[in-house]
Amino acid sequence: MAKNKPTKQHYVPECYLRGWVDPKTPAGQEPYVWIFNRGEKVGRKKAPSNIFTETDLYTLRLKTGEKDYSIEETLSNLEGRYANIFRNKIQKHLPLSEEEHITLCAFVAAMLQRTPRYRDNMDRFHNELIEHTEAMEKSHGIDSKESEKMKEFQKNSHRMSIVQMLPSITEMLMPMSVAFLCAKRGSKFVTSDDPCNLFNPDLQFQKFHSPGLSQKNVQVTLPLSPEIALCMSWSPLRGYAEWSNNEVEEMNRMVVGHCYKYFVSHNSKVRRHWFRRYPLDFFFILKIIRHLVEMRWYKLKNWYQYGRHVKRKRT
Repeated sequence: MAKNKPTKQHYVPECYLRGWVDPKTPAGQEPYVWIFNRGEKVGRKKAPSNIFTETDLYTLRLKTGEKDYSIEETLSNLEGRYANIFRNKIQKHLPLSEEEHITLCAFVAAMLQRTPRYRDNMDRFHNELIEHTEAMEKSHGIDSKESEKMKEFQKNSHRMSIVQMLPSITEMLMPMSVAFLCAKRGSKFVTSDDPCNLFNPDLQFQKFHSPGLSQKNVQVTLPLSPEIALCMSWSPLRGYAEWSNNEVEEMNRMVVGHCYKYFVSHNSKVRRHWFRRYPLDFFFILKIIRHLVEMRWYKLKNWYQYGRHVKRKRT
């Protein structure tokens, strides 16, 4: 047991990444995927076992100095159960049992939390709290006990949150409609280093609120393979649905735009559409123009009501 400690840990599961192996991998070579830096159009070949890993990413550091691998082992067990469901049911377009549905929801819940983006966001939040606490301790001339406690808590905060939040997020996902979007011949889904995406079209023109699972129009999307993507929502969309090439490429645009540092494809070819900020949709463009006009009018109205009076007083 001691000789096989899982120190090399994937934040995107290897069993998941194997779905994007290039089918044209030459005989005798280790199967590889094509990985691209964010915003770049030239990729490189990498084996799934060698990408999206960090040393001791989920390893708990105990006060005794020992390392605990229980979180990594829990995630590995969940990945194995998901891989069986995908291979035996989803890939064959078969309905899931209640137990399999729960496992799928748990897998999605883990994918929402386990990535470096999620960890870095948590670290930024904790760092801000620690800075404010240290400033208050310094200004009041008190010991730095609270800030030291917060620093100690931060060491394992990301790892522990995965386990602590997994049941509640799974429970929130379970009532949502589950749809498997199946690509037609011609286009294939891509994935990334942060493949599970929350998107709410009602919030896309503002910066104050983030998508949440309880929101009416939120969508949880996760490419499962080049042929199938998962979509969970509160809409009636459920079951296995055929997705057109345009719809597949639009989802790819969102996956590439949402990636943290890298995105992955099953071949070396990219589409220009993936790198566009907005979709090439006439009605969506009209919506953007309307939003820009409304924002300009709002600023002009505010200036007319308040700005010009301030300017008069100064003169």
